[in-house]
Amino acid sequence: MKWFKTWNRPEYKEWASKIPQGYFLIIIRKEKDKYLCVSAELIVGERGLPRFKVVKEHYFGNEKEAQKQIKNWKT
Repeated sequence: MKWFKTWNRPEYKEWASKIPQGYFLIIIRKEKDKYLCVSAELIVGERGLPRFKVVKEHYFGNEKEAQKQIKNWKT
């Protein structure tokens, strides 16, 4: 998959890759004392708003562990 970065903020990072139904997203979000990693599909239809379907969701205690998970999902 070819990835491109859609958001790059200290508290939120997001990568996307084009798929037939829309985009596959990988997200890392810093919360109060943990990091949330999400893989999801942004499904774009012909009409209306896109749908968001969470595929996997994990919490980690530090950024290094979260980044490792993101790297695994991107390969």
